[in-house]
Amino acid sequence: MAVHQLIPSFGPGDASGQAALHLQLLLRRMGHAGDIYAEEVGAGLEGMARHVFALRPKPDDLVLYHHGIASPLSGRLMHMDCKRGVVFHNISPARFYPGTPLEHALVAGRAQVAAMAPFLDVSIGDSDYNCAELRVAGHRNVHTVQLFIEPERFAASGADAEMLAGLSGPGPTLVSVSRVMPHKRFEDLLALHRELLRIRPQARLLLVGGYEAGSRYFKGLQKEAKALGGVEFLGRLTHAQLVAVYRSASVFVSMSEHEGFSVPIIEAMASQVPVMAYAAAAVPETMGGAGIGFDQKRFAFLAELAVDLSEDLALRQSVIEGQTRRLQHFSPAATQVSLEKALAGVVSPPPRPRRTPKRPRVALVVQRYGEVTGGAESHAAQVAERLAPHWDITVLTTCAKNHLTWENVFPPGEERMGRVKVLRFPVTRTRNMPAFNGLSGQVFDRSNERLREEQWVAEQGPLSPGLIDHLATTQDAYDGYLFFTYLYAPTVMGLPLVADRAMLVPTAHDEPPIRFGVYGDVFNRPRVLMCNTPEEVAMFGRFHPEHARARVVGVGVQALPAAPERFREKHGVHGRYLLYVGRLEPGKGIPELLTFYRKLRERYADAPELVLAGEAHMELHGEGVRHVGRIEEQDKHDALAGALAVVVPSKFESLSLLTLEAFAHGTPVLVNGYSDVLVGQVERSGAGRVYRGLASFIEGLREVGEARDALGKRARTYAQGHTWPQVVAAYREEMARIVEETHR
Repeated sequence: MAVHQLIPSFGPGDASGQAALHLQLLLRRMGHAGDIYAEEVGAGLEGMARHVFALRPKPDDLVLYHHGIASPLSGRLMHMDCKRGVVFHNISPARFYPGTPLEHALVAGRAQVAAMAPFLDVSIGDSDYNCAELRVAGHRNVHTVQLFIEPERFAASGADAEMLAGLSGPGPTLVSVSRVMPHKRFEDLLALHRELLRIRPQARLLLVGGYEAGSRYFKGLQKEAKALGGVEFLGRLTHAQLVAVYRSASVFVSMSEHEGFSVPIIEAMASQVPVMAYAAAAVPETMGGAGIGFDQKRFAFLAELAVDLSEDLALRQSVIEGQTRRLQHFSPAATQVSLEKALAGVVSPPPRPRRTPKRPRVALVVQRYGEVTGGAESHAAQVAERLAPHWDITVLTTCAKNHLTWENVFPPGEERMGRVKVLRFPVTRTRNMPAFNGLSGQVFDRSNERLREEQWVAEQGPLSPGLIDHLATTQDAYDGYLFFTYLYAPTVMGLPLVADRAMLVPTAHDEPPIRFGVYGDVFNRPRVLMCNTPEEVAMFGRFHPEHARARVVGVGVQALPAAPERFREKHGVHGRYLLYVGRLEPGKGIPELLTFYRKLRERYADAPELVLAGEAHMELHGEGVRHVGRIEEQDKHDALAGALAVVVPSKFESLSLLTLEAFAHGTPVLVNGYSDVLVGQVERSGAGRVYRGLASFIEGLREVGEARDALGKRARTYAQGHTWPQVVAAYREEMARIVEETHR
């Protein structure tokens, strides 16, 4: 069964949207697939949330509605033929908005909550305070599921450096984060700031959150703030900027008089900022005895307290330590326990395999399969073919052929490819590469909120809801799972569903996305990481230190009997040549290779030809450059055997299969020295040279040419340590562990 979520709007900065995203993460960990549906979806987020009209739940599905004030979605929920629930994030009292349209909406919203009560299977509040309101409104089966925080997203290293520097000053600096609304009591923050200025004239008050610039309330605040001085309305910020504000704060202050749950309070705690908060509504519950709560707004006293928290380092440290302990209650693991309790009896646990298999039934999940060019995809196909005699393998993949657009090319459904069953699912969204590249520029090399990273994964794709639904609903049909490549959406969305029986072949290298927290579940939750090189394992230790057990397995190579002259005659290659085989695109370092080769030809008229084999996604031209297109497997081995050297220009490799295949034919390599993996392969084998610029490219080529025979002998010796029987044995051993423990 699926657990879907229904929400009025889904966009950046929306607290309900963040809650829905966090619940989706936990539901995946519990083995339940499901989408987010919204009336309004923010621009660029279409891959993360679908319009409500697309929601067609099955009778056994559960739809959780995140209640919005007077939203018509409550009525829509009541007419759905499925299990139903509500997630209640509190409604502000109407008394704060007398005589305004919002007053009537708030009253209607509370009536709406009461009207839903008889029709729901489960009601969830994100605090005990909210749950009490649900019970008063007549709800049954009410449970508290607290929101969670990811403290690593608020580490000092994630702060926007420019903003952090700009906010430095003598202080003390008070910070408050929330939308500018009457019940948040911004006028009380200004009153506190007035008292603070009397004892610390350099004090500052930073106010973060959206505001209506033309509203009477905001204009009044702005006028008073200007008269006081030292007050800044910063508006909405990027995540990295928000972290910078928290990290520049001496004290976080909340004067709000009605909080159903205060996300900024736990964000401040995660940022190691002492918290002072008015102990109203759910604030005492949120703080749980940590920080400093006060029930009287005695501004002169509070100003002195803020100074003490800023300047008394022992007091400050004691408060921070208490807050750090409190954060354990708001961890993903603690929230998942609460969610599992809430949904017990409402949703059924995912089915599990019951019989002990003679041959393990294994689902191999990969984004593309078949007539495609790609190192990871080729790796997956080779593993599938060699394990087919030992496992009942079903490849779960998409209908896409092109990894840039994800356009459906192959027909959906089942087919046989050799001894392997392949089950294909359609991709629902093609990729807009210019927009995707623009998004990458916004999120790479900086701290992000989870929404932005999930957005990047969705835009990266391929999105195939059918594949994910299959994983969630057929968990009794497979004894184990083998996922290929960490990067793509099928792994990010699918692996958590079956993590306790999953192996991951990460094929990872040092690139910006690997630093994303959204990949934590991918690296931390499977049973084992089947890595290609020691460098890959070391990299996980840097970026995801809590990663699952890692084992260096690599890939086997087997050189087909080769006839170099056959390749030369077929493609009209007559002299010495350098060879590259693979995807021909900027991400593989091809532009730099062409530049270096052009300069090589300018200096040396007798330079070898550059033969490029593979599907081209860019223009290829230049004297001596020969593009032979995509070639058959036998052609590739003929070409490898006859090359002067194989060149591997990519900076981003988890393992160069091309390098190993070259070694198997006794052909040395010339590799990009900015890839630790390639450098490691060359150093361990002694069968090639490394380049980091034009000069070392030319010198490395000269040395390879002069010592080709000696390098070729080392290459063959090294390749003999990478055989398929060794690799197959490792995969079988790890899957046997999974099967044994599953049926224990």
